[in-house]
Amino acid sequence: MTEALPEPKKVLDTLKGLLGREVTVNVTDPAGDAPVAAVYQHNDQSLAGVIGFDLPLAANTAAAMGLVPPGGAEACVEDGELSPLLTDILGEVSNILTGMFNVPGRPHVKFHALHTSAAEVPADVRSHLAALGNRLDLTVGIAGYKGGVMSIVVPLN
Repeated sequence: MTEALPEPKKVLDTLKGLLGREVTVNVTDPAGDAPVAAVYQHNDQSLAGVIGFDLPLAANTAAAMGLVPPGGAEACVEDGELSPLLTDILGEVSNILTGMFNVPGRPHVKFHALHTSAAEVPADVRSHLAALGNRLDLTVGIAGYKGGVMSIVVPLN
């Protein structure tokens, strides 16, 4: 059974509630590959979905959630990788984003893994992030921080 994609408004409301600040969300063209990927599974361990983040959005989302000054996120972007602190925070964010996949009457979805560098994103996850079809690509702005691109992909079964 194919999971339903969340509506952009649900993504907006989830991020605003999570970060406790103004957030903007706009539909954009498919972003393709993403260096940071959160993987979601059903209880039977089948793939339920993937959320891909470009590095600026991953770093700034985690910084905003953890009340880390914007300079901390900018340093990670300059270094080309998330710090251990921002990685931990983004893992918590990714776990909370599971709620966007869980809807009544559908199989339960749980957060499985966070891959924080393009080199560690498994090939099957990368192929889903590059595929066209059942996906939602968004530019996300975070008040007080920089934004970036998020791709939510649900595999077609």
